[in-house]
Amino acid sequence: MGFLFPLFLLAGLSLAIPVMIHLFNLRRYKRIDFPDTRFLRNIQLSTKRQSKIRNWRLLLLRMLFLAAVILAFAQPYFGALKNDKSKDITAIYIDNSYSMTIGNGQENLLQLAKHKARQLIESSVENARFVLISNNKKSAMRPMLKNEALQALQEIRPTAQLFSLSQLMNSLNAAESNEKNENWNLYCFTDLQKKTFLDNVAKVSLPELKAVYFYPLAANKPSNLYIDTAYFLSPNIDNRQPNPLVVKVRQSGVNNNKSSNLQISIGNQVRAVSNIETGERQEWTDTLALQLSSGGWQDITLSLQDHPVSFDDTFRIAARTAPEMSVLVVTENGINPFLQTALRTYEGFKVKEENASGIQKDDWQQYGLIILQNIGSIPAGLQTAVAAALQRGQNVLMFPGAINNVESFNQSLKAWGDIALEKIDTAQQQVVSMQEAHPLLQDLFEKIPDNVQLPTTVERYPIDASLTANQQSLMTFRDGKPFLAQYSLGQGKMYICASPLDDRSSNFAVSYFFVPILYKMAIQSGSGNMFALNIGSMQPLWLPVEGSDDRKVWHLSQNSFDAIPSQRPSGIGVELFINKAVNEAGFYRLHSEASKDTVHIGVNAMRTESVLEYASKSDVETALKPNRILWIDDRSIAKNGWNEAKAPFPFWKICVMLGLFCLSAETYMLLRKKKISNEDAALQSA
Repeated sequence: MGFLFPLFLLAGLSLAIPVMIHLFNLRRYKRIDFPDTRFLRNIQLSTKRQSKIRNWRLLLLRMLFLAAVILAFAQPYFGALKNDKSKDITAIYIDNSYSMTIGNGQENLLQLAKHKARQLIESSVENARFVLISNNKKSAMRPMLKNEALQALQEIRPTAQLFSLSQLMNSLNAAESNEKNENWNLYCFTDLQKKTFLDNVAKVSLPELKAVYFYPLAANKPSNLYIDTAYFLSPNIDNRQPNPLVVKVRQSGVNNNKSSNLQISIGNQVRAVSNIETGERQEWTDTLALQLSSGGWQDITLSLQDHPVSFDDTFRIAARTAPEMSVLVVTENGINPFLQTALRTYEGFKVKEENASGIQKDDWQQYGLIILQNIGSIPAGLQTAVAAALQRGQNVLMFPGAINNVESFNQSLKAWGDIALEKIDTAQQQVVSMQEAHPLLQDLFEKIPDNVQLPTTVERYPIDASLTANQQSLMTFRDGKPFLAQYSLGQGKMYICASPLDDRSSNFAVSYFFVPILYKMAIQSGSGNMFALNIGSMQPLWLPVEGSDDRKVWHLSQNSFDAIPSQRPSGIGVELFINKAVNEAGFYRLHSEASKDTVHIGVNAMRTESVLEYASKSDVETALKPNRILWIDDRSIAKNGWNEAKAPFPFWKICVMLGLFCLSAETYMLLRKKKISNEDAALQSA
């Protein structure tokens, strides 16, 4: 226990005053004149013991009154000194995420939070210390004095960075380790977004805090219409035909059945406009046909109009188109006429043929699809070239030919992946199923007829593969063996057909599926022809770099902005982590001296805060147990002030009430004593 004003305790010496008065009164004598002994018969009997008790009670009440008054002025407290701010460190968290830009009257929530935090700082003593934390300044820096804290508060701006309660507690834990033996108080000015602020709440590591104060901020019945996501059905863009673009729009908050216009722009040119009606389901999904007129990188922007939340009204996609698609056919005996006809079906295909024994692997980077047609052996040069192509992210399609030595063929095949072919099977086999959900077969046709005939084979090499080959069977025989399978090897994909490409082995070349499957394999070449990333995403971005120099790093740039994101080599490419390098949404460019290619990426704000769902007080208190949680608002601040909010139990008021009680009791006893004396005097006169 301590005292805010301990010098007032010296007034405790005044407790001797009523004792001295009491002792002095005991030595006084009162002279009473009476004519005869009749007065003695009428006087009220009062024993000496009763008189002593009454006097001692008066003495006790007077001493308690003085003691209560002295303690009230000294202002006692328990534990650490609650009003001595100079001995505490006040941590202030300002939620400056985009959801705080919602208006609340003339100010938005972020402006209101900064205004209240300024009041808190200005009401503190001059030598008070503060730590200011925000979403884009997660690390708690050294404690600051008032002027420095006010300057840092003024510099806080809205950001797309998100900050959870667990991250906040981790920052405070790190700060407390640098400032040991200090008392910490935390003030949080936030709108308590449930999906962001209470994310990973089970992993919260609680620091030692005297108390946590929440000033919750909320707008009046907010409603938000936002673009949830947008993506092309095809992983690659073809500028020779319309490209289906799926757009999903959602509504959150108060259901106002909002409507707006969706606008799609490429560069600065508007290409499409569509009307949006969310309805009672609070969502809108549509597939739009987007035609691109040129090749290269395209910056595609989808936008709508919505108020008051606008950070999620824009969605950005960076996509690359190629004016022509190059296909390389590696063969031993010339291009199959069925294959040649299939590749001529679509305009823009550039086909080149190479012999399996005399390849030119230095030129293979330009080909979107490499077809190994009816090869019976894998020479060393072909083995090395295909392995490098898979590492670059290219697509390879293999049709086995007349294999004389299956064991030797499988030994060479293991350089690409753990895949093996069995001896040839000349029994007639029927393909009975296909994986329609696979991207290669999905939306292949507007409608597949119910009586469509799947391929039939009279010659096949049954395929076996281990789990490391990541096999996906696109078409399957009755015995479970794949007819056409995909293997994810390196950064690319390898497709293997179980039968040679000729009409004597199977009818696949003349089937319903042959031409469109070849087309989709060709346009799905490469790695990373489309980028729509989210700020804060931990997913790395992989880029193929042939012969990259580790000393030449990749730069992320936009106008005057230039940053070097975290990066590490991965295979024959590089993985880039842009989550810490980008704080604002927009289109950015990746470039390096190690590569001739410049990559465009579209960066969007996280849609987590678009869902206007807020945490309750009980949710926050449960997450922060056993810390002491105090909820403050304008009413409590106006009544008690920021300082009084830290000591909600005023012991000095109890002392004042105790003193008033003692004074009232003393007055009552004195009046009662006077009444008895008057009654005695009346009896005497009678």
